Amino acid sequence: MLFKTDAEKAFGVETYLSPEMDAAIKLWGQLENGKPPWVDDDIRTIRFSNTISEEMAKLVTQNIDIKIQGTRSGVMPGQMQKVMDKCFLDNAKEIIYSMVAFGGVMAKWDGKGVEFLRPGMFLPTEVDNKEILAAIFLSYWRKEKKIYTKMEWHRFENVTSKREDGESSTVRTYHISTKAFRSDNEDVIGTPVPLSATKWKDIEPEAWIDGLEKPLFRYIKCPVSNGIDPNSPIGVPCFSNCTEELRWLDIAMSTMGTETENSAPVLFVDVNMVKYANEHSLKLPKFVHKLDLGGRAGEQIEDWQPTLQVASRKEGINFYLSVIGFKCGYDPGYFVFDGQSIQMATATQVESTERRTVNTVLSYRSVLDRPNSNGDGRVGAIHDIAYIINAGLIINGKAEDGTIIPFVENGNYELFCDFADLTENKEEEKLFDYQLAQNGYMSKARFLIRHLGLTEEEAKAMVAEAQAEQQPDGGALFGEE
Repeated sequence: MLFKTDAEKAFGVETYLSPEMDAAIKLWGQLENGKPPWVDDDIRTIRFSNTISEEMAKLVTQNIDIKIQGTRSGVMPGQMQKVMDKCFLDNAKEIIYSMVAFGGVMAKWDGKGVEFLRPGMFLPTEVDNKEILAAIFLSYWRKEKKIYTKMEWHRFENVTSKREDGESSTVRTYHISTKAFRSDNEDVIGTPVPLSATKWKDIEPEAWIDGLEKPLFRYIKCPVSNGIDPNSPIGVPCFSNCTEELRWLDIAMSTMGTETENSAPVLFVDVNMVKYANEHSLKLPKFVHKLDLGGRAGEQIEDWQPTLQVASRKEGINFYLSVIGFKCGYDPGYFVFDGQSIQMATATQVESTERRTVNTVLSYRSVLDRPNSNGDGRVGAIHDIAYIINAGLIINGKAEDGTIIPFVENGNYELFCDFADLTENKEEEKLFDYQLAQNGYMSKARFLIRHLGLTEEEAKAMVAEAQAEQQPDGGALFGEE
């Protein structure tokens, strides 16, 4: 349910969603739901686009950790950490999956935390250099066979007012307009109703917020070139350039499945033989089928033994998998039909054979967190989400647990983000550290701390005990005489 025309009419504004992107978003939804347009009685789908997106989301968010600390004493960092954990970290893989599978996901303050909306739940109304600066957000609610739609229009406006001295001053303020509609049919927006008649009764129809530097939303865009509509601010999924290959893969898999399903041997016999068996209550094997070609009664017609083309089918399927994987940013051979998986045995092997996959993952991570281009701090979607949380808590004046958030807590936080090192190999690192310890370049206690998880005291005690046992004791076992 995306009421583009109704939203434009409700707020008197133009939205940026081209017919090409609208059709593409619907196609991506069909792919995820297992209903692509090529599915019919003969062709089924394995939903491989979901597998691609799931794998990328897993790699991007592997061991992701976000820590929020205060720049001074106060309650803000702790409250922000709670919201960040609940809204993002606890669901990071699912959120990034939506970004990968639908070209982007919108993070938006929902009054208590941050919600993440897929395309189809928002309409850009102001764009600058493909960055969404204003948008209409849609949400739905069902009650007693009625469908309620809420539309929120978020944007910045320049408001001019007169000061006490008679001079005019212009202030940049954040304006949120909210409207509700009720309908009996999910395909129709229905009639306007007051917010007080809905579950959104606590929301003011018009709200102005001063002092914001950024919107209370952030579009997290997939780092893939948009070949569908290059001018659109909406992103495209990693598999947008290989939709045709996904169709071929479904055809290849369906053909192999149908061939396997029909691979049982068949014995064709004359219809009179089947008739005789039925009349005498004789149960024939399942592979026996009757065939009446006008031949001599009782004569066996043919024994059919189907031949499976497993090798050639698998070769073709793996070819499509390799093409799809490469076009989605994975290394050739990352996806293999026979169950083979990529093993990152050493950092050297990763550098030489898995560099394309690693670089793709790093490009996605850079959308979330990366160094600022001017060398001052770090930027990215996670930092903007933290800003939204900080601003939202200040606007509310209190956290969800009732903690009072005074205005002086504005900006009282620092954010640190970390991911798993995809090129790290623990066994190789452990062997290298062992060699350092054996050659005297690392203390044995330090080795035990790094690789056995011992505390410093435990490691030193363990080393001291081993050294004591190695002292001369007169040659007797365990120091006995």
